[in-house]
Amino acid sequence: MIPTRPQMWVGADNVSLRDPQGAIHCIAFHDVAALRAGVATLAAEQSRWRAIDVVVSDAHCRYLVLPRIAGTQGRRELAEGIAARFAAGFGDDAADWVLQHDASPLGTEDLVCGMRRTVVEAILDGLGDARRRAYRVQPLWVWCSQAPLGKPYAPHWLASSDGHTLTLGLFHQRRCVGVRATRLGTSGLAAALNREAALQAAHSAGTPVWLFGGVGTPARLADGSPVVTASLPLALVPGGVA
Repeated sequence: MIPTRPQMWVGADNVSLRDPQGAIHCIAFHDVAALRAGVATLAAEQSRWRAIDVVVSDAHCRYLVLPRIAGTQGRRELAEGIAARFAAGFGDDAADWVLQHDASPLGTEDLVCGMRRTVVEAILDGLGDARRRAYRVQPLWVWCSQAPLGKPYAPHWLASSDGHTLTLGLFHQRRCVGVRATRLGTSGLAAALNREAALQAAHSAGTPVWLFGGVGTPARLADGSPVVTASLPLALVPGGVA
């Protein structure tokens, strides 16, 4: 059997790599220079593989759902409008973020994710130092969204938690209508889930929560919404270990 592609996890302050044999290697970092060096060190150990799949903690990301501006024409105009509104929404220069969006030509809303540019550049430079490349670089919540835990067209919350950051988004008919990433803090995951569900948008009681990476989570939210959980791969948990 051909082993799967190596997977790298860039957490809030550590970078881990799971090789095709399942072994996990982890290096802590405190700034982007240390992140670049850690990525290069881990990637250089994978002599058989040139491309590495990278998943980035939502600690380095921001999310936003933007209504599509009427009359927007072409992908360039759409991207420019999204960048300007992302900057206005967060008060940051959009040039400091690598923005990803769905860009559906018939869409009425755009789900936007921004990854901190210095972090992305450190990852790509580190891989380049090791003569490797990124197969793809994805935020954790986006990566989780590709593995539904129920009926994708039915209303549901999609949540991801790496022990540092909780990201929670509400979906209707496969469309995300609201999403936010926030630090967990000391209140715990259950309290954070209840708070975010109440803050973001009105939803019917009983809307299921698909939660990736939760530890010690309740079976239901305060409003009765059931919580369906899935664990993250070992390389994608705090410290790179189970």
